[in-house]
Amino acid sequence: MAPTRSRRRLCAAALAGTCALGVASGSSHAVGDDVDDKIKNSKSEIDDISKSLADADATLTKTNKAVAAADKKAKDAKSALTKAQQKQRDAASDYDVAKADEDASRTALATNRADQAKARTEVGGLARNAFETGGLGDLTFTIEVLTSNSGVSGSMALADIVMRRQQGVITNLKSSAAAGQSEATRLAEIRRRASLAKTKQDAAVTAASTAKTDADTAEASLVALQKTQKDDKKKLEAEKKKEEAKLAALQAESTRLKNVTTTSKDVDTSVHDVPQGTGFLASPGPISSIVSGYGYRFHPVLKINKLHEGDDFPFACGTPVYAAGDGTVIEANYNDVSGNHVYISHGTVNGAQLTSAYMHFTSLSVSVGQKVKKGQQIGVSGMTGRVTGCHLHFETRENGVAVNPLKWIK
Repeated sequence: MAPTRSRRRLCAAALAGTCALGVASGSSHAVGDDVDDKIKNSKSEIDDISKSLADADATLTKTNKAVAAADKKAKDAKSALTKAQQKQRDAASDYDVAKADEDASRTALATNRADQAKARTEVGGLARNAFETGGLGDLTFTIEVLTSNSGVSGSMALADIVMRRQQGVITNLKSSAAAGQSEATRLAEIRRRASLAKTKQDAAVTAASTAKTDADTAEASLVALQKTQKDDKKKLEAEKKKEEAKLAALQAESTRLKNVTTTSKDVDTSVHDVPQGTGFLASPGPISSIVSGYGYRFHPVLKINKLHEGDDFPFACGTPVYAAGDGTVIEANYNDVSGNHVYISHGTVNGAQLTSAYMHFTSLSVSVGQKVKKGQQIGVSGMTGRVTGCHLHFETRENGVAVNPLKWIK
């Protein structure tokens, strides 16, 4: 195919790729044609994790913390409810005891009052008068009432009996009165304690009711969060599967690239022996501008180490890209992973077949089999393939295996 026709076809593919795939993935740097999916926004060391996967993982992490907090809150609420219910039972028991004491005191006071009434009745009007005046009263009248036709000695004996009887009744009446006063005082205190116990019981009932509401609310919140947690786990697993499928595609592209660089019929046959570190290849851009370099990355969600096989340069879309060295184009094509890309074979250098790779062009300026010179434009940068922002992904391979570009560029 002529270069002009090839360029037209690749430009059309680039436009289609940009529309269909430019924002389709937020990931890319696995074992293979890895690209920095966060160049547009950051220089993160973990530049290969898709946004949807990162969001799903962050959401689940947040939900897990919320579930843990809700679980603790529910347990605390249940514990508070248990304590409140125990206090309610204790308060009810204290109130029952106080009421029983009050009832007993009332009964004792009623009995005392009955005893006092009986004592007053027994002494009669005379005994009552004697009690009130503190003396015997009208003894002659009393004796005459109690007996008649008796001698003086008999009358005196009878008077002594009446005196003792009257004094005993008076003593009992005084004792009953004192006991009654004491019981009345005790009843007042018991009633005060009963009232306090009732207040505490009412407060305990209210506290237990509040604790029950809090426990029910906390449990309902926990159940709801556990459901959310379950849904978030499903979403994360789905995103993990997508990420794993993407990594498999990247691995397949890396393997394909390795085969292309070693089996293409257009592999450059030139041989070079150069001192190490002399910059056999030209860097596509300032080395200091590299935003994601060659090396392994730990995937924070999948918990695996993945190799970012090249360097990412922050080229704006439409920036000219030039060949890093003399060589032969062995591939100039488009796929869903690398987007528009160019692979250049530089021949055998220091015993290894050296290839440079350039990915995510908007359009290409070369075709397969074409000889190129160092510094010759081979296309313009873009964001085709698995990317989220404009940049150039650059690789160097020895015998098909990706190596650190810094070994070859200057």
